[in-house]
Amino acid sequence: MGIESKHPLYIETENKWTRVRDSFLGSDKVKEKGEVYLPKLSSQDKKSYESYVMRAMYVNAIKNTVQGLVGAVMRIEPVINAPDRILELAQDITGTGVSLKDFISNMLSEQLLMGRQGILIDRTEDRAYLSGYTTEQMTNWMDDVIVLKETYVAHALNDTYDMTYEVQYRELMIDEDGKYVVRIWRDSQGWSLWNEIYPTKVGQALNEIPFVALSGNELNLNPTQPPLMSLVDTNLSMYRTSADLEHGRHFTALPTPYVTGIDGDSELKIGSGSAWILPDSSSRAGYLEFTGQGLQALEKAVEEKRSIMASLGASLLQTEKTGVESAEAVRLRQNSESSVLVGAVLSVQEGIAKALSLMAEWEGVSGDIEVELNTDFSDTKISAQDLTALMGAWQSGGISHETFLHNMKKGEVIANDVSVEDERDRIDLQNPMNLD
Repeated sequence: MGIESKHPLYIETENKWTRVRDSFLGSDKVKEKGEVYLPKLSSQDKKSYESYVMRAMYVNAIKNTVQGLVGAVMRIEPVINAPDRILELAQDITGTGVSLKDFISNMLSEQLLMGRQGILIDRTEDRAYLSGYTTEQMTNWMDDVIVLKETYVAHALNDTYDMTYEVQYRELMIDEDGKYVVRIWRDSQGWSLWNEIYPTKVGQALNEIPFVALSGNELNLNPTQPPLMSLVDTNLSMYRTSADLEHGRHFTALPTPYVTGIDGDSELKIGSGSAWILPDSSSRAGYLEFTGQGLQALEKAVEEKRSIMASLGASLLQTEKTGVESAEAVRLRQNSESSVLVGAVLSVQEGIAKALSLMAEWEGVSGDIEVELNTDFSDTKISAQDLTALMGAWQSGGISHETFLHNMKKGEVIANDVSVEDERDRIDLQNPMNLD
Protein backbone atom coordinates (compact mmCIF):
# COMPACT_ATOMS: atom_id res chain seq x y z
CA MET A 1 0.00 0.00 0.00
CA GLY A 2 2.92 2.37 0.44
CA ILE A 3 3.31 5.34 2.78
CA GLU A 4 -0.34 5.21 3.92
CA SER A 5 0.09 1.67 5.29
CA LYS A 6 -0.67 1.19 9.00
CA HIS A 7 1.29 -0.81 11.53
CA PRO A 8 -0.45 -4.10 12.52
CA LEU A 9 -0.66 -2.95 16.15
CA TYR A 10 -2.27 0.29 14.97
CA ILE A 11 -4.93 -1.63 13.05
CA GLU A 12 -5.54 -3.85 16.06
CA THR A 13 -6.20 -0.88 18.38
CA GLU A 14 -7.81 1.59 15.95
CA ASN A 15 -11.44 0.78 16.85
CA LYS A 16 -10.78 1.47 20.53
CA TRP A 17 -9.20 4.83 19.72
CA THR A 18 -12.18 5.75 17.56
CA ARG A 19 -14.64 4.95 20.37
CA VAL A 20 -12.66 7.00 22.84
CA ARG A 21 -12.24 9.97 20.50
CA ASP A 22 -15.89 10.01 19.45
CA SER A 23 -17.01 9.79 23.08
CA PHE A 24 -14.78 12.72 24.01
CA LEU A 25 -16.02 14.85 21.10
CA GLY A 26 -19.54 14.51 22.45
CA SER A 27 -23.16 14.15 21.48
CA ASP A 28 -22.98 15.40 17.89
CA LYS A 29 -20.14 13.04 17.00
CA VAL A 30 -21.67 10.01 18.72
CA LYS A 31 -25.09 10.59 17.12
CA GLU A 32 -23.48 11.23 13.74
CA LYS A 33 -22.21 7.62 13.81
CA GLY A 34 -25.82 6.36 14.01
CA GLU A 35 -26.06 2.58 14.31
CA VAL A 36 -22.38 2.21 15.22
CA TYR A 37 -23.30 3.25 18.77
CA LEU A 38 -27.12 2.98 18.74
CA PRO A 39 -28.63 0.05 16.79
CA LYS A 40 -32.09 0.43 15.26
CA LEU A 41 -35.08 -1.06 16.99
CA SER A 42 -36.87 -3.76 15.03
CA SER A 43 -39.11 -2.42 12.23
CA GLN A 44 -37.83 1.17 12.66
CA ASP A 45 -37.78 3.12 9.40
CA LYS A 46 -35.33 5.96 8.64
CA LYS A 47 -37.57 8.73 9.96
CA SER A 48 -38.50 7.00 13.22
CA TYR A 49 -34.85 6.03 13.81
CA GLU A 50 -33.77 9.65 13.37
CA SER A 51 -36.33 10.68 16.00
CA TYR A 52 -35.09 7.87 18.25
CA VAL A 53 -31.52 9.19 17.99
CA MET A 54 -32.58 12.81 18.47
CA ARG A 55 -34.43 12.04 21.72
CA ALA A 56 -31.52 10.03 23.17
CA MET A 57 -29.35 11.87 25.71
CA TYR A 58 -25.58 11.55 25.59
CA VAL A 59 -23.89 12.79 28.79
CA ASN A 60 -20.25 13.55 27.99
CA ALA A 61 -18.65 11.96 31.06
CA ILE A 62 -15.37 11.51 29.18
CA LYS A 63 -14.69 15.19 28.48
CA ASN A 64 -15.89 16.24 31.93
CA THR A 65 -13.63 13.66 33.58
CA VAL A 66 -10.55 14.56 31.53
CA GLN A 67 -11.02 18.28 32.11
CA GLY A 68 -11.54 17.73 35.83
CA LEU A 69 -8.45 15.54 36.20
CA VAL A 70 -6.24 17.85 34.13
CA GLY A 71 -7.51 20.78 36.18
CA ALA A 72 -6.51 18.94 39.38
CA VAL A 73 -2.93 18.72 38.06
CA MET A 74 -2.64 22.17 36.49
CA ARG A 75 -4.07 24.06 39.47
CA ILE A 76 -0.44 24.25 40.60
CA GLU A 77 2.05 25.63 38.05
CA PRO A 78 4.55 23.13 36.60
CA VAL A 79 8.09 23.66 37.85
CA ILE A 80 10.55 23.93 34.94
CA ASN A 81 14.27 24.22 35.59
CA ALA A 82 16.16 24.75 32.32
CA PRO A 83 18.74 27.02 30.65
CA ASP A 84 17.57 30.59 30.04
CA ARG A 85 17.22 30.04 26.29
CA ILE A 86 14.77 27.16 26.81
CA LEU A 87 12.77 29.16 29.37
CA GLU A 88 12.60 31.97 26.82
CA LEU A 89 11.31 29.60 24.11
CA ALA A 90 8.85 28.09 26.61
CA GLN A 91 6.74 31.25 26.32
CA ASP A 92 5.90 30.04 22.78
CA ILE A 93 7.08 26.44 22.72
CA THR A 94 5.42 25.55 19.39
CA GLY A 95 6.33 28.70 17.48
CA THR A 96 2.60 29.21 16.92
CA GLY A 97 1.73 30.99 20.16
CA VAL A 98 1.22 27.99 22.48
CA SER A 99 3.04 28.27 25.81
CA LEU A 100 4.77 25.29 27.42
CA LYS A 101 2.15 25.30 30.19
CA ASP A 102 -0.69 24.96 27.66
CA PHE A 103 1.31 22.37 25.72
CA ILE A 104 1.67 20.29 28.89
CA SER A 105 -2.04 20.67 29.63
CA ASN A 106 -2.92 19.39 26.14
CA MET A 107 -0.51 16.48 26.57
CA LEU A 108 -2.07 15.51 29.90
CA SER A 109 -5.50 15.51 28.29
CA GLU A 110 -4.30 13.32 25.43
CA GLN A 111 -2.43 10.96 27.75
CA LEU A 112 -5.52 10.43 29.91
CA LEU A 113 -7.69 9.97 26.85
CA MET A 114 -5.54 7.75 24.64
CA GLY A 115 -2.49 6.79 26.66
CA ARG A 116 -0.30 7.34 23.58
CA GLN A 117 1.07 10.41 21.76
CA GLY A 118 4.26 11.93 20.41
CA ILE A 119 6.41 15.07 20.35
CA LEU A 120 8.47 16.07 17.32
CA ILE A 121 11.40 18.41 17.95
CA ASP A 122 12.06 20.54 14.87
CA ARG A 123 13.44 23.97 14.05
CA THR A 124 13.17 26.91 11.71
CA GLU A 125 16.18 29.03 10.75
CA ASP A 126 15.71 31.01 13.96
CA ARG A 127 14.70 28.56 16.66
CA ALA A 128 13.78 25.05 17.76
CA TYR A 129 10.16 24.20 18.60
CA LEU A 130 7.91 21.31 19.65
CA SER A 131 4.98 19.79 17.72
CA GLY A 132 2.49 17.43 19.36
CA TYR A 133 1.01 14.39 17.58
CA THR A 134 -2.04 12.38 18.60
CA THR A 135 -2.05 8.60 18.66
CA GLU A 136 -4.10 8.46 15.44
CA GLN A 137 -1.42 10.48 13.62
CA MET A 138 1.38 8.01 14.44
CA THR A 139 0.34 5.48 11.81
CA ASN A 140 3.43 3.36 11.20
CA TRP A 141 6.84 2.66 12.71
CA MET A 142 9.75 0.28 12.42
CA ASP A 143 13.50 0.38 13.00
CA ASP A 144 14.70 3.94 12.24
CA VAL A 145 11.39 4.94 10.60
CA ILE A 146 8.34 6.80 11.97
CA VAL A 147 5.38 7.81 9.77
CA LEU A 148 3.08 10.67 10.84
CA LYS A 149 -0.24 11.55 9.25
CA GLU A 150 -0.82 15.31 8.95
CA THR A 151 -3.14 17.80 7.27
CA TYR A 152 -2.22 20.94 5.35
CA VAL A 153 -4.23 23.79 3.85
CA ALA A 154 -4.58 23.62 0.06
CA HIS A 155 -5.70 26.71 -1.88
CA ALA A 156 -7.68 26.59 -5.12
CA LEU A 157 -5.71 27.63 -8.20
CA ASN A 158 -7.91 30.59 -9.08
CA ASP A 159 -9.27 31.54 -5.66
CA THR A 160 -7.00 32.01 -2.63
CA TYR A 161 -10.06 32.14 -0.36
CA ASP A 162 -11.18 28.68 -1.43
CA MET A 163 -9.35 26.38 1.00
CA THR A 164 -9.52 22.69 1.84
CA TYR A 165 -7.69 20.46 4.31
CA GLU A 166 -5.66 17.76 2.58
CA VAL A 167 -3.72 14.81 4.00
CA GLN A 168 0.03 14.39 3.82
CA TYR A 169 2.46 11.98 5.45
CA ARG A 170 5.67 13.00 7.20
CA GLU A 171 8.26 10.22 7.13
CA LEU A 172 11.04 10.51 9.71
CA MET A 173 13.91 8.15 9.08
CA ILE A 174 17.62 7.45 9.32
CA ASP A 175 19.01 6.84 5.83
CA GLU A 176 21.63 4.35 4.73
CA ASP A 177 24.39 6.81 5.66
CA GLY A 178 23.07 7.16 9.21
CA LYS A 179 21.65 10.64 8.63
CA TYR A 180 18.25 11.92 9.79
CA VAL A 181 15.97 12.81 6.86
CA VAL A 182 12.38 14.10 6.69
CA ARG A 183 10.30 13.15 3.66
CA ILE A 184 6.89 14.68 2.92
CA TRP A 185 4.47 12.61 0.83
CA ARG A 186 1.38 14.05 -0.87
CA ASP A 187 -1.36 12.52 -2.98
CA SER A 188 -1.25 13.70 -6.58
CA GLN A 189 -2.91 10.88 -8.53
CA GLY A 190 -1.08 8.54 -6.20
CA TRP A 191 1.24 9.12 -3.26
CA SER A 192 4.51 10.69 -4.34
CA LEU A 193 7.51 12.31 -2.66
CA TRP A 194 6.81 16.05 -2.43
CA ASN A 195 9.81 17.24 -0.40
CA GLU A 196 12.94 15.87 1.27
CA ILE A 197 14.82 17.68 4.05
CA TYR A 198 18.07 16.86 5.88
CA PRO A 199 17.90 18.86 9.15
CA THR A 200 21.25 19.85 10.64
CA LYS A 201 22.56 20.80 14.08
CA VAL A 202 25.36 23.38 14.00
CA GLY A 203 25.95 22.41 10.38
CA GLN A 204 26.10 18.70 11.13
CA ALA A 205 23.54 16.07 10.15
CA LEU A 206 21.54 14.47 12.97
CA ASN A 207 22.13 10.79 13.65
CA GLU A 208 18.87 10.14 15.55
CA ILE A 209 15.20 10.91 15.04
CA PRO A 210 14.23 13.84 17.34
CA PHE A 211 10.87 12.35 18.26
CA VAL A 212 9.62 11.41 21.73
CA ALA A 213 6.82 8.84 21.84
CA LEU A 214 4.75 8.23 24.98
CA SER A 215 2.75 5.05 25.41
CA GLY A 216 1.37 4.24 28.84
CA ASN A 217 4.28 4.51 31.25
CA GLU A 218 6.89 3.86 28.54
CA LEU A 219 8.64 6.02 25.97
CA ASN A 220 7.84 4.01 22.84
CA LEU A 221 5.33 3.78 20.00
CA ASN A 222 3.57 0.51 20.84
CA PRO A 223 -0.15 1.04 21.57
CA THR A 224 -1.50 0.60 25.07
CA GLN A 225 -5.02 0.31 26.49
CA PRO A 226 -6.60 3.80 26.69
CA PRO A 227 -6.85 4.65 30.42
CA LEU A 228 -10.53 5.61 30.22
CA MET A 229 -11.65 2.69 28.02
CA SER A 230 -13.97 1.20 30.65
CA LEU A 231 -15.51 4.59 31.29
CA VAL A 232 -16.03 5.11 27.54
CA ASP A 233 -17.84 1.78 27.12
CA THR A 234 -20.05 2.47 30.15
CA ASN A 235 -20.82 5.96 28.85
CA LEU A 236 -21.92 4.55 25.47
CA SER A 237 -23.99 1.87 27.21
CA MET A 238 -25.73 4.58 29.23
CA TYR A 239 -26.42 6.43 25.95
CA ARG A 240 -28.19 3.37 24.55
CA THR A 241 -30.22 2.94 27.74
CA SER A 242 -31.12 6.62 27.64
CA ALA A 243 -32.36 6.21 24.06
CA ASP A 244 -34.74 3.43 25.13
CA LEU A 245 -35.88 5.41 28.17
CA GLU A 246 -36.61 8.60 26.21
CA HIS A 247 -38.28 6.55 23.47
CA GLY A 248 -40.57 4.95 26.05
CA ARG A 249 -41.32 8.25 27.77
CA HIS A 250 -42.22 9.85 24.46
CA PHE A 251 -44.89 7.31 23.63
CA THR A 252 -46.25 6.72 27.13
CA ALA A 253 -46.38 10.35 28.26
CA LEU A 254 -48.42 11.68 25.33
CA PRO A 255 -52.20 11.60 26.00
CA THR A 256 -53.85 9.01 23.70
CA PRO A 257 -57.69 9.08 23.58
CA TYR A 258 -59.81 6.01 22.85
CA VAL A 259 -63.53 5.58 22.03
CA THR A 260 -65.63 2.39 21.80
CA GLY A 261 -69.09 1.79 20.42
CA ILE A 262 -68.90 3.98 17.30
CA ASP A 263 -68.20 3.45 13.64
CA GLY A 264 -64.48 3.16 12.95
CA ASP A 265 -64.79 5.64 10.07
CA SER A 266 -66.20 8.38 12.29
CA GLU A 267 -64.20 11.59 12.61
CA LEU A 268 -63.81 13.03 16.11
CA LYS A 269 -62.22 16.34 17.04
CA ILE A 270 -60.65 17.08 20.41
CA GLY A 271 -60.81 20.56 21.93
CA SER A 272 -62.86 22.97 24.00
CA GLY A 273 -65.01 23.81 20.96
CA SER A 274 -65.93 20.19 20.22
CA ALA A 275 -68.38 17.77 21.88
CA TRP A 276 -68.77 14.03 21.38
CA ILE A 277 -72.28 12.58 21.27
CA LEU A 278 -71.98 8.81 21.49
CA PRO A 279 -74.91 6.86 19.95
CA ASP A 280 -74.88 3.95 22.38
CA SER A 281 -75.17 4.09 26.17
CA SER A 282 -72.56 1.34 26.39
CA SER A 283 -70.03 3.42 24.47
CA ARG A 284 -66.97 4.51 26.36
CA ALA A 285 -64.33 7.23 25.95
CA GLY A 286 -61.14 7.93 27.86
CA TYR A 287 -57.34 8.18 27.74
CA LEU A 288 -54.88 5.31 27.61
CA GLU A 289 -52.48 5.35 30.53
CA PHE A 290 -49.16 3.57 30.93
CA THR A 291 -49.00 1.50 34.14
CA GLY A 292 -46.13 -0.92 33.53
CA GLN A 293 -42.74 -1.13 35.28
CA GLY A 294 -40.58 -1.01 32.14
CA LEU A 295 -39.61 2.65 32.39
CA GLN A 296 -38.70 2.30 36.07
CA ALA A 297 -36.29 -0.48 35.15
CA LEU A 298 -34.69 1.75 32.51
CA GLU A 299 -34.46 4.67 34.94
CA LYS A 300 -32.77 2.38 37.46
CA ALA A 301 -30.34 1.18 34.79
CA VAL A 302 -29.39 4.78 33.95
CA GLU A 303 -28.66 5.53 37.61
CA GLU A 304 -26.66 2.32 37.99
CA LYS A 305 -24.51 3.19 34.99
CA ARG A 306 -24.07 6.75 36.28
CA SER A 307 -22.79 5.27 39.56
CA ILE A 308 -20.43 2.93 37.68
CA MET A 309 -19.04 5.87 35.72
CA ALA A 310 -18.44 7.72 38.97
CA SER A 311 -16.46 4.78 40.36
CA LEU A 312 -14.46 4.62 37.12
CA GLY A 313 -13.33 8.21 37.47
CA ALA A 314 -16.22 10.48 36.53
CA SER A 315 -16.74 11.70 40.10
CA LEU A 316 -17.76 15.10 38.76
CA LEU A 317 -20.98 13.50 37.53
CA GLN A 318 -21.78 11.59 40.71
CA THR A 319 -25.10 12.68 42.18
CA GLU A 320 -25.36 13.55 45.85
CA LYS A 321 -25.46 10.42 47.95
CA THR A 322 -28.53 9.67 50.05
CA GLY A 323 -26.35 7.99 52.67
CA VAL A 324 -22.95 8.74 54.13
CA GLU A 325 -20.05 7.36 52.12
CA SER A 326 -17.46 5.81 54.40
CA ALA A 327 -14.02 7.37 54.62
CA GLU A 328 -12.54 4.08 53.36
CA ALA A 329 -14.83 4.09 50.30
CA VAL A 330 -13.84 7.68 49.52
CA ARG A 331 -10.15 6.81 49.91
CA LEU A 332 -10.37 3.79 47.60
CA ARG A 333 -12.30 5.72 44.95
CA GLN A 334 -9.90 8.66 45.05
CA ASN A 335 -6.86 6.37 44.99
CA SER A 336 -8.26 4.64 41.89
CA GLU A 337 -8.63 7.97 40.11
CA SER A 338 -5.25 9.20 41.34
CA SER A 339 -3.41 6.08 40.13
CA VAL A 340 -4.55 6.72 36.56
CA LEU A 341 -3.73 10.40 36.88
CA VAL A 342 -0.32 9.86 38.46
CA GLY A 343 0.62 7.51 35.61
CA ALA A 344 -0.32 10.15 33.03
CA VAL A 345 1.50 12.90 34.95
CA LEU A 346 4.74 10.91 35.24
CA SER A 347 4.67 9.95 31.54
CA VAL A 348 4.12 13.54 30.41
CA GLN A 349 6.75 14.78 32.86
CA GLU A 350 9.35 12.37 31.47
CA GLY A 351 8.38 13.03 27.85
CA ILE A 352 8.54 16.82 28.20
CA ALA A 353 11.90 16.64 29.97
CA LYS A 354 13.37 14.53 27.16
CA ALA A 355 11.88 16.79 24.46
CA LEU A 356 13.31 19.92 26.11
CA SER A 357 16.72 18.23 26.37
CA LEU A 358 16.72 17.51 22.63
CA MET A 359 15.53 21.06 22.02
CA ALA A 360 18.42 22.42 24.10
CA GLU A 361 20.93 20.35 22.12
CA TRP A 362 19.55 21.77 18.88
CA GLU A 363 19.78 25.27 20.31
CA GLY A 364 23.38 24.65 21.31
CA VAL A 365 22.83 25.30 25.02
CA SER A 366 23.78 23.12 27.97
CA GLY A 367 22.55 22.75 31.52
CA ASP A 368 20.31 20.54 33.61
CA ILE A 369 16.65 20.27 32.64
CA GLU A 370 14.07 19.25 35.22
CA VAL A 371 10.30 19.12 34.84
CA GLU A 372 8.06 18.61 37.87
CA LEU A 373 4.28 18.44 37.60
CA ASN A 374 1.86 18.56 40.50
CA THR A 375 0.84 15.22 41.97
CA ASP A 376 -1.13 16.63 44.91
CA PHE A 377 -4.59 16.58 43.38
CA SER A 378 -6.57 17.68 46.43
CA ASP A 379 -7.35 21.38 46.69
CA THR A 380 -8.00 21.15 50.42
CA LYS A 381 -6.12 23.97 52.09
CA ILE A 382 -4.54 23.66 55.54
CA SER A 383 -7.09 24.39 58.28
CA ALA A 384 -6.68 27.20 60.77
CA GLN A 385 -6.46 24.60 63.54
CA ASP A 386 -3.67 22.67 61.81
CA LEU A 387 -1.85 25.91 60.99
CA THR A 388 -1.92 26.91 64.68
CA ALA A 389 -0.64 23.46 65.70
CA LEU A 390 2.18 23.64 63.15
CA MET A 391 3.15 27.11 64.30
CA GLY A 392 3.21 25.96 67.93
CA ALA A 393 5.32 22.90 67.12
CA TRP A 394 7.82 25.04 65.22
CA GLN A 395 7.98 27.76 67.84
CA SER A 396 8.53 25.19 70.60
CA GLY A 397 11.30 23.49 68.65
CA GLY A 398 9.25 20.34 68.02
CA ILE A 399 9.80 20.55 64.24
CA SER A 400 12.46 22.20 62.08
CA HIS A 401 11.98 25.31 59.97
CA GLU A 402 12.31 23.10 56.88
CA THR A 403 9.54 20.74 58.04
CA PHE A 404 7.34 23.70 58.91
CA LEU A 405 7.76 25.22 55.42
CA HIS A 406 7.24 21.82 53.76
CA ASN A 407 3.84 21.53 55.43
CA MET A 408 3.00 25.13 54.60
CA LYS A 409 3.69 24.37 50.94
CA LYS A 410 1.62 21.20 51.08
CA GLY A 411 -1.22 23.22 52.57
CA GLU A 412 -0.74 25.79 49.77
CA VAL A 413 -0.06 28.62 52.18
CA ILE A 414 3.36 29.17 50.59
CA ALA A 415 4.07 28.89 46.85
CA ASN A 416 5.70 25.62 45.80
CA ASP A 417 8.71 27.31 44.16
CA VAL A 418 9.74 29.21 47.31
CA SER A 419 12.83 27.74 49.00
CA VAL A 420 13.59 27.78 52.72
CA GLU A 421 16.28 30.39 52.09
CA ASP A 422 13.86 32.57 50.08
CA GLU A 423 11.29 32.49 52.87
CA ARG A 424 13.92 33.33 55.50
CA ASP A 425 15.06 36.31 53.42
CA ARG A 426 11.47 37.52 53.07
CA ILE A 427 10.90 37.19 56.82
CA ASP A 428 14.09 39.14 57.55
CA LEU A 429 13.12 41.89 55.12
CA GLN A 430 9.66 42.28 56.64
CA ASN A 431 10.74 42.00 60.28
CA PRO A 432 10.18 45.44 61.88
CA MET A 433 13.30 44.90 63.99
CA ASN A 434 15.37 45.00 60.79
CA LEU A 435 13.98 48.29 59.51
CA ASP A 436 16.12 51.42 59.78
